Amino acid sequence: MANEGIEQVRAALEDIYEPPIDDDAGDDQGGGFGPPRVMPDDCPVVPVGTHDGIFYFLTTLGELRGLAADKVANKHIVAMFAPDSQYLIDTWPRKKEVKRLDKETGEEITEWIVTGWRPDDVAMLLMDVAAAKGVWDMREKVRGRGAWLGDDGALILHSGNHVLIDGAWKRPGEYHGMVYPTAPPGPKPAGNGVAGVPAAELAPKLVASLRARGVEIADDVGAGPLIFELIRTWNWARPDIDPHLLVGWIMCAPFGGAFDYRPLVWITGDKATGKSALQKLLAYLLGDGGLLQSPDATEAGVRQVLGQQSLPVAIDEAEADANNSKILALVRLARLAASSQGDLLRGGQDHKGHNFKARTCFLFTSILVPPIPPQDKSRLAVLELGELPGELREPDMDKREIAALGAQLRREFVDLWRWWPKMLASYKNTLIDNGGHGGRVADQFGTLLAAAHMVLNAEEQDASEIFAWGDRLSITTLAEAADNESEAVLCVRHLMSTLVNLQGHGTPRLVSSWLWQAAQPVPDYMMAGTAAADEVHDLKRAANKMLEKIGMKVIVAGAAKAGVGDDGRPKPVPGRQYVAIASKHQGLARQFEGERWAAGVWSQALKRLPGALANQTQRIGNAPAKCTLVPVDVLELGADDDPLVENAAAEMERV
Repeated sequence: MANEGIEQVRAALEDIYEPPIDDDAGDDQGGGFGPPRVMPDDCPVVPVGTHDGIFYFLTTLGELRGLAADKVANKHIVAMFAPDSQYLIDTWPRKKEVKRLDKETGEEITEWIVTGWRPDDVAMLLMDVAAAKGVWDMREKVRGRGAWLGDDGALILHSGNHVLIDGAWKRPGEYHGMVYPTAPPGPKPAGNGVAGVPAAELAPKLVASLRARGVEIADDVGAGPLIFELIRTWNWARPDIDPHLLVGWIMCAPFGGAFDYRPLVWITGDKATGKSALQKLLAYLLGDGGLLQSPDATEAGVRQVLGQQSLPVAIDEAEADANNSKILALVRLARLAASSQGDLLRGGQDHKGHNFKARTCFLFTSILVPPIPPQDKSRLAVLELGELPGELREPDMDKREIAALGAQLRREFVDLWRWWPKMLASYKNTLIDNGGHGGRVADQFGTLLAAAHMVLNAEEQDASEIFAWGDRLSITTLAEAADNESEAVLCVRHLMSTLVNLQGHGTPRLVSSWLWQAAQPVPDYMMAGTAAADEVHDLKRAANKMLEKIGMKVIVAGAAKAGVGDDGRPKPVPGRQYVAIASKHQGLARQFEGERWAAGVWSQALKRLPGALANQTQRIGNAPAKCTLVPVDVLELGADDDPLVENAAAEMERV
């Protein structure tokens, strides 16, 4: 009976169909939409859609304007048509019939004169056409200044007053369903007139300054190699690596919106290392309006200024402070912008939610790098500066010269865009296959290296050189990857470095010290001496009792616990020592107080350690408790893992 009912429901669902909409219904059938209303072909204002009671238009100047229904009237309409407001009178004139006497004949003449325009008719047409375009979300359909990726993989550049799209520079407007509104003009790639001019001719002062320092500059040097030699004059901690990475960021910055991944760079160094000069160089290279630069920014401020733009952001003086909340909010925004995994949702003063999608390359400079969470560290290239010798001065960086070189670099990148996917894949593959990195680090450093290659070695496709970068930035040598530790490792290291500080139990000691005392192997020859053996075992038991007071104890798995449980999960390995760590315990709560692993979250992290077993029941402090069993041998207790020698027992303490 039940099966028959299910079959009836299934059959009904299969018969569901959506009836067609009859747009041509006659008046006796309730009417229809009628013929679509359209703007005149030469109308300078373009309706683009509506959403939540707001009607959106591209003005005569190409600006995106959103107006509520009651604002689509009179002066607001004139403002949208300005400076071509005469179009309103010419196209929708308001006329008045007047009579006058003909001076020659004396007869009364009737004629029509234009007295203005018809605001109600224009408002109705504007709103009708906007509504006919459909519900329209400006956050999804608007692309501000910066670079974007076309559906066909082509590079799109919005420079404010022009858009490079479909292989040509066009006026801002609506293209392929996306709106590119007019904005203040920003930097463009170099034009055909200077595209092939040697960099030495574009920047003679800079070339002379570098040659005076002993830097060899060829007369036919390109813009990329010249900027690379300029950047090398700073005192980098990794002189063979950091200049390449910074050139890579400079090339990624204007085009970040078109990338799948936008790399993040942090330049750090003490006073007198040239950080301010580097910021000036970046501003000159990226051009006026091509870089959002600030020494005192907030996360909300950056979001609001960026809006729908994909311009790069440089934060100067991003120093650590008491709680680091301000800078960490910016770092989090930079991390989310790196991969743009969905929209950022924020509340507003209007009590409505607002979403924001960041597609921006970030760069920070500071004396010290603040403590950054692991998920953010893996997206960082940290470039460290050393102090410059006293006799060295800032290179001669003329703004017009550097700006011309920046335009040249952008032109080269645009011309070589077709090679970008292949170049990026080559560097990511070598970092994974030869460098031993995961995908995230390969995205970060592969993007930087590929972008640098585009302007430093554009004509060279030397596979051996690309392969060599995998060795140069291998997982064993790359400092940024060395700090990229899992939450499990960070959690257990925090626990082991905390003090067991219980009233009436002597001098506080580290958890790791008590663990060493409780888990240290005892050699067979000590067991022959009964007194020594008893003393050592007493000390080990004493350490375990102390650990139990904070929710832990060391156990040795027995043979009965071997194999796989009924639920398919592995059981403890017989004879292997484990630290049983309670999932809930007041003592552990104190050890993790104020940390992100507090409130029992530590058990989520610890179960990810190699060989760890979650949800195991052990008696801790004479009461059963759910625990995570962590193998002692993965705790990396160091030299203390060595077996006890005869005098080692003296180093232990009794409780």
